[in-house]
Amino acid sequence: MGRRYPLATAFSLLGLACLVVLPCLSGCGPSLPATKPVTGTVLYHGKPVEGATVLFMRGSRNIAEGEMALGKTDANGRFELTTHFGSQTGGKGAVVGQYEVTISKKVPPPGISEAKYQAMVEAANRIAETGAGVPPHLLPPELVEMFPPQYSMVGKTTLKREVTAAGPNDFEFKLE
Repeated sequence: MGRRYPLATAFSLLGLACLVVLPCLSGCGPSLPATKPVTGTVLYHGKPVEGATVLFMRGSRNIAEGEMALGKTDANGRFELTTHFGSQTGGKGAVVGQYEVTISKKVPPPGISEAKYQAMVEAANRIAETGAGVPPHLLPPELVEMFPPQYSMVGKTTLKREVTAAGPNDFEFKLE
């Protein structure tokens, strides 16, 4: 007869119970607010901007209550927002309401091309991978904000939009 491990058996049963009970409990919480699809385009000096972060914020900006929606522009300057509810995956779009909008993109400082900046980052990474510290003169400079504060800074942005239940919620941002 084999040896019995009552404590191990108890933990196995507890683990099995958690697998059955937890999914049931997760559906018992408060329902999440509905979202509406939100898309748009970002143009800077008349040209589409790739890689810009578009952030819609409202109310107390409580992410758990869906008061923030985020998107990233593609090569055509197009974005699609997603709302996250705390750590839960969010819905496509944003909750209906008035929003303050920021649009931000970090770029290399003036006089440094994107290619040169990437080469600097890769060189610093190669040094760091050896376990050595990267000398200050070989560290790439900090990226800088591409857009003026009236578009990119929370509290200073002049960009506002309203997401409506009826839609369409497709917004064009022409930044100068």
